[in-house]
Amino acid sequence: MPGHEHSTKRGAIRMPDESDTGAELARLRTRLDITHALLAAVSSTDPVRSLASRVSTLCHGTAIIYDFEGSVVASTGEAPVQLIWNEVSATNQRELALEIGRWHVRTRRVALRDGVHVIAIASRGPETLEQIGELLLDTSERLLGAVHGIQYGATQRDRRDNEQLIAALHDGILPAREHRFWSRLAQFRFPTYASVRAVELAPLDEPSASEAHIAQLVSRARSDDLPLLVMLRRVDMDAPATVAALVPASHASEQWLAAVSRQFLTGSSAPSPSLSAVPECVREAETALGIARQWAAAAEAPQDLGPVLIDRIDLSTWLLSHVDPRQLRERIDRTLAPLGSQQLRDTLTTYLAAGQNVAGTAEALFLHPNTVRYRIGRVEEAIGEPLASPFSLSNLILALYPEIIGRRAELGEGRTPGSLAP
Repeated sequence: MPGHEHSTKRGAIRMPDESDTGAELARLRTRLDITHALLAAVSSTDPVRSLASRVSTLCHGTAIIYDFEGSVVASTGEAPVQLIWNEVSATNQRELALEIGRWHVRTRRVALRDGVHVIAIASRGPETLEQIGELLLDTSERLLGAVHGIQYGATQRDRRDNEQLIAALHDGILPAREHRFWSRLAQFRFPTYASVRAVELAPLDEPSASEAHIAQLVSRARSDDLPLLVMLRRVDMDAPATVAALVPASHASEQWLAAVSRQFLTGSSAPSPSLSAVPECVREAETALGIARQWAAAAEAPQDLGPVLIDRIDLSTWLLSHVDPRQLRERIDRTLAPLGSQQLRDTLTTYLAAGQNVAGTAEALFLHPNTVRYRIGRVEEAIGEPLASPFSLSNLILALYPEIIGRRAELGEGRTPGSLAP
């Protein structure tokens, strides 16, 4: 019957032939082979670079992984890295397919915990990317997310153990238990039984330290291959947070201290070979940070001061840091009161910072040398003694010491006493 024939045709199901099945099996085999090849990167000591290397091999070209600022995290191959990034940064599209010279390129933005990254694959033959480009990007995106998740978890565990260890050392340990703590420090790559420095840091850009500052310091230490214990710390509940750190006493740590002092006021204790002495080292680091704060308050460019190392400060700095602040302020005000004029005080500060050089003072203040001589004469009249007198000079230097240190840094008159060049 015609109606019956019509019903049969509508209900017919086309059975796949052998060629369809073979093609599907080939696609599945390709997918499994690619996934297996890329999965092997996860067990590598540097999984991100290994991933990029394996992707470049599979696409017979280049693989690049950029961070959100365009810095290359990993790259293998000869494709034009900067030209590819220029194209990526010019648009907000998640995926791009483009040609740059003889290179056929596909890119994808990937959201990770530490920001958006970009995966780019490039091949001179368009057929490769047409066949497996989508699969390579899909698999790479998943594996990159997995690697970052694993690294994030490991980082969080390290941070927790790190903070617990430095907190215990700050609280104080018995000398008899030092060997146990040296073993724990060895897990963070500290040389066993080598001297350490306690460090206190306060950010220059904000009134209180935060987790972002911790991450910044950890990143710098990692790039310098420097062992580091670090935590946020408050002296009391109302005080702004600072960063407390412990580093080996080494040339590498001094370079790190000099580098981070561009963003942080930095105070360090003297080196100590004893972990039971860490609480005392912390107090020294707090004193050093207090000195750095005083110098920074009187400097136009505090980032140029460098870190303050308590074992390298001069006698004047040491004396000023070990007296009652209120009584010191009263004595300073009494010593400087005869000057009266802020103009005379600024001229005297610059004169002392310039090594009592009239020409250098005049150049710094944009004055004629005779004007400088006139003002110095007025200073001597006000205090009733010549500046050549060692007693009057020492009193004025002590009274103006933070300002002199700050002005000295601005003038570039050598290294700040007790600090390292930033």
